[in-house]
Amino acid sequence: MKPAGHIARTFALLTLFQTQTDEEHRLSMNDLIAELDDQGISAERKAISRSIKVLQENGYDIRYSRKGGTPSYYLRRSWTPAEVLVLRDAVRDSFSLSKAASEALIKKLEQELSPYQQRQLPVSPVRLDKTDNTQVLDIITLLISAIAKRQIVEFCYYDLTFTRQKRYRRNRATYRYLPVSILENSGRYYCVFYSSRHQNFANYRIDKMTSVAVSDEIADPVRFDAERWAQTAFQMYHGEPVTIQLKCDNSLIPIVFDQFGKDVLISEADEQTFTVHLKSSVTPTLVSWVLMFYDRIQVLGPQELIQQLLTIADSLQRTYLGYNTEKEASHEQSRRKDPAASGNH
Repeated sequence: MKPAGHIARTFALLTLFQTQTDEEHRLSMNDLIAELDDQGISAERKAISRSIKVLQENGYDIRYSRKGGTPSYYLRRSWTPAEVLVLRDAVRDSFSLSKAASEALIKKLEQELSPYQQRQLPVSPVRLDKTDNTQVLDIITLLISAIAKRQIVEFCYYDLTFTRQKRYRRNRATYRYLPVSILENSGRYYCVFYSSRHQNFANYRIDKMTSVAVSDEIADPVRFDAERWAQTAFQMYHGEPVTIQLKCDNSLIPIVFDQFGKDVLISEADEQTFTVHLKSSVTPTLVSWVLMFYDRIQVLGPQELIQQLLTIADSLQRTYLGYNTEKEASHEQSRRKDPAASGNH
């Protein structure tokens, strides 16, 4: 057996460290010599030590340990299993990524661990309600570059019909806006665009964008506060922020903090209720959130929100009272046609 060249030996050692070691699984010098020998690579201890030093100098965190009494080596991983699990589940739960894109990203994340660590991860299947837009990551790449260079972006935008067919807005006419930020909310990615014509910002879901192209046109700088926008737009709905005043049952304290942050203004509080003031747009999402706690929240203002709730209440009352009235009338008509149905004999 001929001694292997330095490069071949070094790459063979790197593969061994990547596929067979972590902090709990290490290889001794004798193990390394035997593994290389199985591959037809003959190497002495000093040659292996030189190759390990080369790997260390090139950024591979190969550690030497005397744990267990036997001097041995292992590759220290950049990510812990817990970190990969958290990131993997975030990818899995993202609606904006297609099933194929999610699986590819998850595979890359898991490859940061040793095979032993990968087998320890609990099974976590990719969710089924994923977008079918396979270009989302490519679009995000384009948007990141366009934001940095202040380039105008052109794209088409669609909604889904009840038959799950794409229906393009503006009859598929192209939007031309300046992208200023990319935000994530509830598993979906949005790009915030600025319209110089309307002089305002608006959110567009990235997974509903197609035919995306970056133009050569450079726009003037636009001041944009991403944190404030996320708070006032409230879950990616756009509108003018107003002061919302809610009188809430004390059981909602943790829920309010989770939803709006711990910095909201609380003006009054007693043993049963507290009054909170927050800045938000009056949006469908906000209205839905208030309705979830209809018996524990009283809206004190603004009148716009109160009126929307009254309209919903009136609509529900007319729908279901009307339904019950029609049902009772139908039942009465049937009873008259068939006296036996009334139970009187």
